[in-house]
Amino acid sequence: MDPITVIFLVGGLALLASEAVTPSLVAGFLGAAAVITAGLRGIGLVDSIPVSMLIWAITSLALVVPLRPALKKVAGRAEVKKDGTDVESDRDAMGEIVDVIEDISDENDNGRIRFQGTTWQARSTTGTIAKGQKAHLVYRDSSLWMVEPVPQEGAAKDLFGEDKLAEQIKQVEQAQVKKS
Repeated sequence: MDPITVIFLVGGLALLASEAVTPSLVAGFLGAAAVITAGLRGIGLVDSIPVSMLIWAITSLALVVPLRPALKKVAGRAEVKKDGTDVESDRDAMGEIVDVIEDISDENDNGRIRFQGTTWQARSTTGTIAKGQKAHLVYRDSSLWMVEPVPQEGAAKDLFGEDKLAEQIKQVEQAQVKKS
């Protein structure tokens, strides 16, 4: 085997193996295309490097474009609704506490929250949430987050006068800071 065939074969196998570490389905298809190209070079159907690169590129596209969406759907890796909402990441975000940066009401979509380093349109599920307060993410409809108010500190004291809810909110906020 010539060195170029070995490079295609080893590179293809490495890309296939990397799919186990970071499953994106792209590396696997690129690796499969490289192994196919190495096979064509190995049996003598292809000799030139430019033709080998062209075959690898065309085979990669032929595998990635039709098969990746189909496999993602079958594997259920990430469900994306027709409006472009990423259901999987929304599911992870639901329940997170966010800052209200413009008053939010249940009557219109004019409110805004700060989430993941940017601002988002928001609507309350019940009542009004004033600027400066905290809110829970409930769900997302396209680019609009539906939120509900988080009780203010001191609003949920137990029988002994301890504010357990405020303590839980601080723990959640600290966990969010550690994530980022």
